[in-house]
Amino acid sequence: MFQNYEIYLIQNPELNSEQINENISSLEKILDTEVKVQNLKVESEGLKKLAYPIKKHNTGFYSLVSFDIELGNSSGLKNVEKKLNLNEGIVRYLIINQTEFIAQQAKETRKDVEIVNHRELNKGKVDKKCISKHLGLRVINYKDISFLNQFTSPYAKIFAKVKTGSSTKFQRKINQAIKRARHMALMPFTPKYNI
Repeated sequence: MFQNYEIYLIQNPELNSEQINENISSLEKILDTEVKVQNLKVESEGLKKLAYPIKKHNTGFYSLVSFDIELGNSSGLKNVEKKLNLNEGIVRYLIINQTEFIAQQAKETRKDVEIVNHRELNKGKVDKKCISKHLGLRVINYKDISFLNQFTSPYAKIFAKVKTGSSTKFQRKINQAIKRARHMALMPFTPKYNI
């Protein structure tokens, strides 16, 4: 049985394109030897502005590495983590098992509706509706910042489900997605860096 994983990483903006490609190719070799991956795909997202400074850098090179591994080989990811920690060119990374996410996303039947914001959906209503049911969502992508921003205040606080009308299950998914986005400097932790 195979599981799908992704490694989302930020590289130092001071690196040149050769060094960036070298880091990615060394990561590919590590994944091949340590974990024996299949269907390896690398997407370079280029230089992006960070939501808050990391190691005195305001920008970073984002890359997404997705791959499939056999269930028994997933323990080798600990060695991959150790090697990523030792690489000075990699500022931050996130390793996520995307198997359940992909399975749920395939079952999703998105509704084509005009209202895509919980504020508009629940304006002036006492009994609030869950935006996920309204849109037909099953999962939330932590990289979808435009959608996640509606669930945080100008002070970078995550709204409670009482305010958004979200179900408990969906609220947990929102919280997890926002925390992952914050870790990867896609969203700020504090209002100081709020865009």
